[in-house]
Amino acid sequence: MSDAAPLAVFGAGGKTGTEILRHAVRKGIAVRAFEHTLPEPSDRADNVEYLQCDVLSDDFSSELEGCRAVISALGIGFSPSTAIDPPPLYTEGTRKLVEAMSTTGISRIVVISAAFVEPQPSVPAWFELTARPALHNILEQMRAMEDLLERAKGLNWTSARPGWLLDEPYTGEAVITDERLAEGCFRCRHADLAAAMLEFVCENTWVNAKPAIARPEADRFENVSALKAELGID
Repeated sequence: MSDAAPLAVFGAGGKTGTEILRHAVRKGIAVRAFEHTLPEPSDRADNVEYLQCDVLSDDFSSELEGCRAVISALGIGFSPSTAIDPPPLYTEGTRKLVEAMSTTGISRIVVISAAFVEPQPSVPAWFELTARPALHNILEQMRAMEDLLERAKGLNWTSARPGWLLDEPYTGEAVITDERLAEGCFRCRHADLAAAMLEFVCENTWVNAKPAIARPEADRFENVSALKAELGID
């Protein structure tokens, strides 16, 4: 399909999804943004087509027609309730995306997983002891999503595995390594993740792979207090 054909971005209203739209617009890449709740017109990115969509219940195959690839920025916000019983966005949501892609002849998809679906040598011990148990059910969904992608026939997938996500400005300095985070890398900025995901699609890199994405950050972003503040852990 032509490089001028739009990219379908799901979860376009989240932090990473919003950054994907920004990077795409700056690069002149056509985007079709799918979001559960449409933003107000004043909050929308310029030159982006917005479509309302619930990936768990809607049939959105016709809206995918003409797109060249899918980027899924679907994610689950951490809270006590979602940690215990996360909605099946990664599993059922991704299955629905893959089915719709098959119907419309799209073979390329990039999704967000997490580096922490498996042990990471560079991750601080306190994170493993404190955060991993709290995130267990969400991480298990991500692992199941990766299994689903690997089993799918004729699919060219990439499962981006960011470090612990950070809402700070774009740097362009993310270190991308195969499956596990590079030494000294623990956090990943939403904007850096977005740029990497867009690059994976546009340059067709890391196909059928699980690239880990992160960069070294200042201690104030990586210490125990930062984790507790961001996850609401006492």
